[in-house]
Amino acid sequence: MFRTEGFQKYLKNFSWLFADRVLRLVLILVTTIFVTRYLGAEQIGQLNYALAIVSIAMVISSMGANEVIARDLVRHPERQDELMGSAFMIKLVGGIVLNIVVFLFAVIDEVDPYMLLLIMVTASGELFRWSTVIEYFFLSRVQGRISAQVNIFGAVLGAAYKLLLVYWEAPLIWFAWAYLLELVVYAVVSYLAYRMQGYHVRNWKPSWRMARYLLNQSWPMLIYGFALQAQLKIDQVMIFDILKGPIGEQAANVEVGQYSVAVKMVEAMAFLPVILQLALAPAIARARMQDVTLYRQRVTNQYRLMFILYVFTSLPLYFLAEPLITWLYGEEFRVAGQLLAVFAVRLVFSYIGIAKGSFITNEGLFKFSLITAVIGAVINIVLNWLLIPTMRSDGAIWATLISFFVSVYLADLFTARTRVNFRMMTEGMFTFWKIGSVK
Repeated sequence: MFRTEGFQKYLKNFSWLFADRVLRLVLILVTTIFVTRYLGAEQIGQLNYALAIVSIAMVISSMGANEVIARDLVRHPERQDELMGSAFMIKLVGGIVLNIVVFLFAVIDEVDPYMLLLIMVTASGELFRWSTVIEYFFLSRVQGRISAQVNIFGAVLGAAYKLLLVYWEAPLIWFAWAYLLELVVYAVVSYLAYRMQGYHVRNWKPSWRMARYLLNQSWPMLIYGFALQAQLKIDQVMIFDILKGPIGEQAANVEVGQYSVAVKMVEAMAFLPVILQLALAPAIARARMQDVTLYRQRVTNQYRLMFILYVFTSLPLYFLAEPLITWLYGEEFRVAGQLLAVFAVRLVFSYIGIAKGSFITNEGLFKFSLITAVIGAVINIVLNWLLIPTMRSDGAIWATLISFFVSVYLADLFTARTRVNFRMMTEGMFTFWKIGSVK
């Protein structure tokens, strides 16, 4: 198997995606350390509060169609121009709607003028999110090299800009502009890479028929995306909103700052499962069309890979989190290290949840994902309201852990179509040493 042309092709694709994520992880980690040390807990809390609000609404910029676009570019390459043109139209309109929604939310929430400016600068970057359509095109053709080069170039420029801001002792607002700059650069470079491969945006053929098809297929994923982002990001918003009364806005911003540093480290740990899911998605999609048995073997083995990654990342993280964070960010962020140790427990459901996306997409279980994600989001929000007043950030972590256990894992046990996935997830986690049976 390891010498076959197909395996070698996927190995090269994975290698480029791996190199991309590792390099970007290093750049993000280095710049985050310098930026966080420079801004301090309070200002980094303000910046991440703004980013959290935009992140929750980010799914609007795609209207939930990302997974459907990626799937159909593999299944129907002959329709690529119509698919990509319609996806571009959806994403551009979605970016405009996102900015309107975020502005209205900020006004209703009565944020101060400076925070409103931070939010709207970061939200404006979503107007350029349409360029991800080009990345999905390259990934569907197992051309990870091209998308990796685009990502690396944009990451290098973004990191350089942030480090210059630290050197120049720039005000907080310029770090919000950095988020916008990265997305603009990514869009321009993606377009140029697409042209250099002999493709032309002018050949895209947006149609209302295809747009309606994509939205009809993906509307559950739109709500699912909101619910999932709520599980991931609402805690940073709620920590500030709940604690600003009892402890004051300054202390609440510091609490968000400490929590956000721990969250960033956890998000950095997710780069490997994301790479694996992206690299294996085309092979799993093709297996679903050819042989159900092979398809289920590949999905199960993907869960095995995810659990192995969890074991090798969470155990060191649990014991080394506090000294690591203190060494990287300074004594001011020792609390973030203590939070990160607790976060290590949650990683298993984060990794399995990433892998589960392949099953959901190929089985067309978007409505089921919608229901479970909404349930998970509701559980998370309720537990946040109950736990944050007394446990502060620790309460937010445990609220997220419990909600992910229910939505990612336990919920699959209760419907006939997903029970097979519950068995595959369980088998993958409890027979992870059988990873050698990958096909």
